[in-house]
Amino acid sequence: MSLKAREALRIQGIGIDIIPVNRITRLIERSDRQTLNFLFTPSEIDFCQLSKNPDQSYAICFATKEAVGKALGIGLVGIDWNEIEANITHEKLLVRLSGKASIQAKKLGIKNWLATWSAWDQHVLVHVLAVSITRYKGEFDDKYFGTAT
Repeated sequence: MSLKAREALRIQGIGIDIIPVNRITRLIERSDRQTLNFLFTPSEIDFCQLSKNPDQSYAICFATKEAVGKALGIGLVGIDWNEIEANITHEKLLVRLSGKASIQAKKLGIKNWLATWSAWDQHVLVHVLAVSITRYKGEFDDKYFGTAT
């Protein structure tokens, strides 16, 4: 994400979630395909099933949904679980929203998501920042950017 002169990032929300992987293991073992489709997008299910560690991958997806809900300020109330999608790589975690989750993000002015994950001792942690872009005008320019208007 590149910024133009006199623009700055503004954190609109922060979300953190920690989950034991064995909790997700039990959830996956007890769930049928319909339940998985309620919780996860088809892309998430495909990725998780093909990964070296499916339970950890499902845990990352699940924790991402929880963390994004917290960053949106409403939890997952009024949002379908599969409206928040985690795209996992070794280097980064991408967040994609659809439906009511996307509408809520737009209401808050959220333009981008910065997300990361880590795993240790059978736990997964996901941290997300909901980011907007603010354009400074007038006196703010002098104070924050050292320029005259």
